[in-house]
This record gives sequence, C-alpha cells and structure tokens, in this order.
Amino acid sequence: MAVVEQQLPGVRSVLRGLLVLAAVGVLASAGVAAASPDTPKAAAPLAAPAAVMALLDARTAATMPPEIADYGIDGDAVDIRLTGPAGPGLDALLAGIDPALVRVHTDAAPPRHQALEGGQRIVGDRTRCTLGFTASRGAQDWIITAGHCTREADRWEDADGELIGTGATTAPGTVDVGGIPVTSAMQALPDVAGVPVRGTTEAPVGSDVCLYGSTSGKSCGKITARGRTVNFDGQRQTNMVVAAVCSAQGDSGGPYLTPDGQAQGVHSGGGGQCTAYFTPIGQALSALGLTLRTT
Repeated sequence: MAVVEQQLPGVRSVLRGLLVLAAVGVLASAGVAAASPDTPKAAAPLAAPAAVMALLDARTAATMPPEIADYGIDGDAVDIRLTGPAGPGLDALLAGIDPALVRVHTDAAPPRHQALEGGQRIVGDRTRCTLGFTASRGAQDWIITAGHCTREADRWEDADGELIGTGATTAPGTVDVGGIPVTSAMQALPDVAGVPVRGTTEAPVGSDVCLYGSTSGKSCGKITARGRTVNFDGQRQTNMVVAAVCSAQGDSGGPYLTPDGQAQGVHSGGGGQCTAYFTPIGQALSALGLTLRTT
C-alpha cells in the first residue's frame, strides 16, 4: 500500500499533462492557435464565425483599433474592413484566432456620423425645407428653420432619410421660426455650408448678405429694408428683413449670412423678382429660447 501511495503524485502529474495536451488539441481544431503567456486568449473555443464575432465584440468593447472601419460575419469567416494599413491594435485584436476564420481588406473609407449644418435639406412628412442654424438650450442641441415648416411635421430627417429629431416646436404669434431638437446621434456644427458662423452682429441696410437654400444653393444680394410687415397668403409676419436675393420652393428656413460670418436671419419666402423676406436671427432665438452655436 505504501508503494502505491508514493506513485500517486506522479500519476496525477501525468494526467494533468495529458489534459493540457487534449485542451490544446481541441482549441487548435476549433480555430484558436496556441498563444504565448503574453498573448490575449480567446474566452472560449471558436468553432464558428459567430464565436469569432463575439470575441471581437468583447475585445472592442472598450476601444476600437483606429484602422478598423467595420467588421461582420460574411459566409464562413468574419470580414474586417480597414481604412489603411494594419497596426498593432489589429494584431492584438486577432491574437489567438485562426487566420482562416478572418478576412481583412484595406479599402474602406472612415465612417463618420452625419453632421448638421445650415443650408442642408431637411424633410418632415411631405414637407421639404432648409436647415437654418444650429443652436442649443442647455445640453440639448437644436436646429432652427421656418415656423411654417415645423407646423407641418413633428419628426424631421435629412436628405438621406436619416433621423434628425422629433418634437419640433413653432414660435407663437407672428414670428415665422421653428426649432427641432436633435434627438439622434448627429452632430450639430456651428457652420453654414462649411462657412463658420461667428456671431449675430446686425448688418445695416445696404449690406451684402447670402441665403443658403437647399434648393437655390448660395444666393447673394443686398439688404434693402428692415422692420417690414409682410402678408403671406393672409398670414401676417412682422419685423421682417427684405433682401434682393433670389429664392425658390424648399429654401424656407434657410440661413442668411454676411461675408464675415455674421448670422442675419431665417428665410420665410420670396416676393418675386429676387425679393426675399427673412426673420432676424435675434428675434428667432428669443422666440424659441435658444442660443446660437458659433465658432
């Protein structure tokens, strides 16, 4: 009996060695290469692309290697698209995974969240208008457009059908402006068609100003009058600014900007022969309780 007891430790050691070798063989056949002590290991045997996908999701939960555009299951492998050469981050991400279960491409463009800026087309239900300016109220981003636009729809999207936000509000009384809270992941930029918005200094009569409409594009002229009361199909709009600027259907809500980036107002409509009317930006912000985003 004493002889048997002396041999048991050796038997246990042999059994442990056999178990380790068996485990390595299972991992190799499942698609996970043997890893060194310093190499991140897979949490479970990867017998299918779904398991590889789960492991990649776990490893990228904290941060994504900057060169990755996207990845996903494509047939019998996980397809990974890169925006450039592979870096050390990708090597760490794929450590321990059988290369046969992964395909890597380097021809992707960097993904970007859609950004919001003045002058772009916005669509609510069947109403097409123009984004005027971006603004804020506390931590909430807003976009400003014409009030006769927001009265027609609560939910607004960009020209590609991507949601901007829901819960549009319209200024009361005779101020033709409305606001749309940005409830999506879109970023609100303090720009108008790539031109930085620098302030709200009021330009006097005779100054140059440009309308950025989603239909007309950039259309420029001079401010010809201020403080006008205008009759839009029986609806009275007060304190409007008049400019010698051409506009078209769909430009409603568009921003007016001076050459030096001073916001002037929000487009309401035209009177023919390149006469345009807009609400002063100060009145628009006050009516909506918003703060203009500027650079």
